Amino acid sequence: MYKKLAVILAVAMSSTVAQAEEPKIEAYKAPFHVGKSVMACGNLAEIKHLSNRHYLNLDKRYPNQTLTVLVWDNDYRWFEERFGKIDSHIGRRFCARGKIEEYKNNIQMQIKNPQFLRLMSN
Repeated sequence: MYKKLAVILAVAMSSTVAQAEEPKIEAYKAPFHVGKSVMACGNLAEIKHLSNRHYLNLDKRYPNQTLTVLVWDNDYRWFEERFGKIDSHIGRRFCARGKIEEYKNNIQMQIKNPQFLRLMSN
């Protein structure tokens, strides 16, 4: 019986630790979490398609976005396979999971796997 209780407590503690390591935040709070892994949520305001990358800007259009989710071109097709044409989701709420970075004075998160991007119900 004590072994079962110890296993249950260990599982409960590990899931609590995992949640503590990766908080869910609003995208506008991303500058306070640079260098940390989080789940950041905001409304998709704009998508910029460049030759080898795609910028999903949250909450406001560039240059006033609160967070940019960067998807490289060789991964983008997996995102469109999962979500359809992402441009059709402008204005919808997304959550992205990854590490917050600062690059050229912009706050961004690079994601490679579409499982780290969630389209939330409105």
